[in-house]
Amino acid sequence: MFDLRDWWTWVSDAHALLDADESRRVLGRRAPAHRDDLALAYALHRLLLGQALGCDAGQVPLGRDHAGCPRVRGGAWFTSLSHADGCVAVAISGAGPVGVDLEPSTRAAVMLEIETRTCHPAETAAMATLDRLARSEALLTTWVRKEAFLKATGLGLQREMTSFTADDGARLDLPDGNICQVSMLDVGPYWVAAVAAPCDIAIDALWLRPAVGDAAGPF
Repeated sequence: MFDLRDWWTWVSDAHALLDADESRRVLGRRAPAHRDDLALAYALHRLLLGQALGCDAGQVPLGRDHAGCPRVRGGAWFTSLSHADGCVAVAISGAGPVGVDLEPSTRAAVMLEIETRTCHPAETAAMATLDRLARSEALLTTWVRKEAFLKATGLGLQREMTSFTADDGARLDLPDGNICQVSMLDVGPYWVAAVAAPCDIAIDALWLRPAVGDAAGPF
């Protein structure tokens, strides 16, 4: 995870690192601040992948699938990206498909409005006895788990969230016949995040920040 406020000094360098498709997506944002946030998100994604692949960040073979999810060409590495309100989550796996989703915890306040588009009937029944606050928070955790899973599948919004359940720790079928496990991440009180990854592998969740005194920057 990255708090973009920590990386703002290098936003110009981030723009220069992007490929043509990423630059087009950035320029599609209306507000300059949103363009800068997205440029930093894409650049930090490339930097982390470059470390994993042992190559320059600008040479990372990134593409997108039919649902618009980032994919590393070649199939040896799998990745996922989520960004919201000045924060970015990047997931990288060498063991199989991975998906990550991150939302500000304040988003729980609006989750009741989209409950019917989020929950399977069994989940709705399980939440029936919860008070309004607890129900809103449960809905947000359900949302991020399902988003993470749908990113791992590559299906995106082609599959309705109401068609499946996704408890913490749930093992769900991927389209390729493999199974992934959906887990909540401990990211502090201000964010809610989940990852869908191959079963029974260790998951490290870290906040990455620039090294103290690193004037040269990461780019």
